[in-house]
Amino acid sequence: MAHERKIKCDCGRFLEEKETRIEHIITGALVCPNCGFTTLTKEQAKMFQKRLELHNAVDQEKQIIKIGNSMGITLPEKLRDFGIKIGNKVKLEAINERSFKVELG
Repeated sequence: MAHERKIKCDCGRFLEEKETRIEHIITGALVCPNCGFTTLTKEQAKMFQKRLELHNAVDQEKQIIKIGNSMGITLPEKLRDFGIKIGNKVKLEAINERSFKVELG
């Protein structure tokens, strides 16, 4: 069983693993609790890159369209690369009167 390796920041404190925001993307990282220095492990960097690609595929302005008697928003074809396909379930959650969150099943 491998032991957990501690990484010391230049300020003298040990880095802690936690969720943080990098370039508008929430990801796991190693963060110094004293000075805020942030770095990524190899695995964290891979996850951040995948989240960045998803962000780039989705982050765009869309127009609401009419589908029968309903309203809809189209999703980019690039989302197939992330396992999202026609027939997948989504959960909609109201954040406030101007925004909502779409969570993929």
